[in-house]
Amino acid sequence: MTESIEDLQSRLDDLEDRVDNLEDEKSDLEDTVEAQAETIASQREQLKEQHERLTEFEEKLRVSTDHRKHLQQRVHALETSEDSDTDETNQSRSPLQQLISLPSKAVSKLTANQERARFIAKDIREFAQKVPAGFAIDSSTIRKVLKAKEGATPHTQTVTRVIEFLDRLGKEDVQVVKRRGTKRAVFTEHAVSELASTSSSGGITDVVMRWR
Repeated sequence: MTESIEDLQSRLDDLEDRVDNLEDEKSDLEDTVEAQAETIASQREQLKEQHERLTEFEEKLRVSTDHRKHLQQRVHALETSEDSDTDETNQSRSPLQQLISLPSKAVSKLTANQERARFIAKDIREFAQKVPAGFAIDSSTIRKVLKAKEGATPHTQTVTRVIEFLDRLGKEDVQVVKRRGTKRAVFTEHAVSELASTSSSGGITDVVMRWR
């Protein structure tokens, strides 16, 4: 059956409409592609700028790191030098001298009896009596000094421990002897002189005045 002219015309109109729609879609796609191309170009430029900034930051970081390493090396060199000087100074001092020259932070870590021994040694010239062998301080005197310092009579074992610390830390310059049942720590003249020069007390303390 032969199609009528009206049918053909209708089909032609439909095809033209489809073509128009496709052309519109094509135009929209072209606009989208163009917009995306612009976005990509903008993002590429941003990436380039960020890469340049990152490179600049990495260079600054490298310089800062090198500078820090240099400073650390200098600090280490200074600390090593100071430690060496301190070691040499300490080696020339007896343990008892080192004890009385401890900084306050280190003193706070001493045991109670170590701190008591340190207190006695700092003013040994004032607490001890002059004897032919040097200076001597007996257990009775140590008990009186500690009582004046702490406000309570120390236990006999406490006094013994203090004398033991003085003996051990004083090395060959301190000798413990027992006379008439009483222990005495005898310091050489040299030891007393060295302790006096090392001590930061600078003279007779309030405790010295109270126990006498």
